[in-house]
Amino acid sequence: MNKIELLSPAGDFNRGKIALDFGADAIYFGGKQYSLRARASNFDNNDIHKMINYAHRHHKKAYLVTNVVCHNHLLQGFDQFLQEVLKTPPDAFLCADPAILRKIQKFSPTAVIHVSTQQSVTNSKSALFWKRNGASRIVTAREVSLKEIKLMTAHVHGVIEIEMFVHGAVCISYSGRCMLSSNMCLRDANNGGCAQSCRWVSELIKNNKSLTHKFSMSAKDMCLINHFNEIKATNISALKIEGRMKSEHYIATVVNAYRKVIDNINVQEYVDDITKCANRNVSIGWFNGPPTPNEMLYHDIHQNVNQIFAMIIDKKINDTTYFVTSRNYFKLTDDFEVLAKCLMHIEKIKLISIKNENNLLINTVNQPMSKLVIQINKKLNLEPMDIIRIYK
Repeated sequence: MNKIELLSPAGDFNRGKIALDFGADAIYFGGKQYSLRARASNFDNNDIHKMINYAHRHHKKAYLVTNVVCHNHLLQGFDQFLQEVLKTPPDAFLCADPAILRKIQKFSPTAVIHVSTQQSVTNSKSALFWKRNGASRIVTAREVSLKEIKLMTAHVHGVIEIEMFVHGAVCISYSGRCMLSSNMCLRDANNGGCAQSCRWVSELIKNNKSLTHKFSMSAKDMCLINHFNEIKATNISALKIEGRMKSEHYIATVVNAYRKVIDNINVQEYVDDITKCANRNVSIGWFNGPPTPNEMLYHDIHQNVNQIFAMIIDKKINDTTYFVTSRNYFKLTDDFEVLAKCLMHIEKIKLISIKNENNLLINTVNQPMSKLVIQINKKLNLEPMDIIRIYK
């Protein structure tokens, strides 16, 4: 069996670095144009080259997302965009529109093409169609079950790779091909402008009287970490995490957890750890077939945004002292834990001291993005981008 690739989103350069450093085999990211998730920071041309070079220096892969559904006017600037990108070619282009796919093949006949989940591939015949048209991998629709994944991987006979989503948001339309946002607020989800209208809290009203409780039309997020062994048995090629707009803490925690599960290291510890970055309820999505009410957020259920991400390491001064940047409110007396690339376990720590930018000792950090110096009670040899969380 081939090694399963762990694929992480990268909303900007820092999050791309974190994903790769915490164990992703590859990242996917979008440019300022031709990529969905327009509200992610995304990458200008210089950052595209910078991100690809960083991945390659670390013997990892970088995939460029060009998955918009192209109206005529969007094609006009694509040649220029592509020529600039090809100065440092990504390891693959992620495409949804056949016109984009053909353009890439014209300019770079050897380019590797992955077909986006936006094409809603749900069977092996469709996968093989894309193989005949130059693709080397398809990303399945999120609306496929484990049984369907098994059939698909068995019937493509290894001639095209199959990638599936295992973690993150689930759309109530087919794999993101949604018009709610366009119709409700003139933001085109298929060109990166999704307003997440399905997550809005709604109610039915007649004659100024509410007929229902408040509800949403949104699904719970997907989390399949507990089903890795079943997925592995399908001979899948890649596991994909959703979330180009998610935080550094989310990316580090989720990527690290799936990396440990894939490598069979401290499995239960990291299965439990993944819940610490969840801001929405999770379910198994379509894993066992069509979803039940348990997979939906029908009612007015809200989870508070998790505020345990205390700080991120900027630079080591010595084994117990570090420059850090704060991310949320915390106190010197709080209990903390470290999520670090070099550690095999989540490590509990205490703070001995906190100094602010004026080199004054303080007991409370009230502002995010504050530059601080901390001393901890253990020698851990932490590295830049390691995460310190409040332990609860």
